[in-house]
Amino acid sequence: MLRSMTGFGRGETAAKNGKIQVEIRTVNHRFFEVSSRLPENFQIFEDKLRAEVAKKVKRGKINLSAVYDNPRKSGPKLIINKDLAHKYKKLLLDLKHSLKSKDEINFSQIISFPGVISVEEQSKEESKLWPHIKSALDKALSCLVKMREEEGKRLVADILKRKALISRSLAVIEHRSKLTVREYRGHLLKKIKELSSGKITLDKGRIELEVALFAKNSDITEEVTRIKSHLKGLVEALYQQDEVGRKLDFIAQELHREINTVGQKTNDYKIAQLAIAVKGEIEKIREQIQNIE
Repeated sequence: MLRSMTGFGRGETAAKNGKIQVEIRTVNHRFFEVSSRLPENFQIFEDKLRAEVAKKVKRGKINLSAVYDNPRKSGPKLIINKDLAHKYKKLLLDLKHSLKSKDEINFSQIISFPGVISVEEQSKEESKLWPHIKSALDKALSCLVKMREEEGKRLVADILKRKALISRSLAVIEHRSKLTVREYRGHLLKKIKELSSGKITLDKGRIELEVALFAKNSDITEEVTRIKSHLKGLVEALYQQDEVGRKLDFIAQELHREINTVGQKTNDYKIAQLAIAVKGEIEKIREQIQNIE
């Protein structure tokens, strides 16, 4: 199902001594880009979180944030290595006697040495949080995907409405293009008669050559055929299962190029006006496509 790149999802789950909340916000972007704001003890899961998001989101700018609401949360546990402190003290005393120094050895000197005070490794304890984090993330992703799919349905409906308008205008353009040659012939004959006051014998061969040249230069059959083909491809792409944003953008560019050529070729005012209207609808389709995954 076609999805928008805009969406929001929130998930919450209970964890040890508290709860975990995960929020995901996405907006349109050419590529897949994730920025995260995580608690310090969640940093070790950043790659896992990105991998899980990538399973559900293929394109867009993703803002991921998590909060661990833990009223009993305590800081990292500090460990004092008393044996090592005694060894440092003994070495300092030996050095003092060796140098015959009168300086006193103080407490701050000893605790500043490496290894006397260290932080207990928390990774084992933190790893137990992953199932709870993933549960909250899954809930957030489920909400996000649902919202993106609902927005995708609205985008499809709008694009199809504009496609129908283009098709109707194209039918009129095609009909008018068949009349322009006949009108040009009649206008040419009338102009010659007016300028010559009916005194010049008309060269039918030359007139037909002029009409044929006009018909060749103003022929838009190929452009109309390609526009019809692109419109068909547009509808087919809207119902594909994969991400089709880039494909739809390409089709819209081709539609714009073809209708622009139609406008440049024609000498008919009505066709030119319809071509301008069609370009306007194509631009609106392109704007909508920018938000499709």
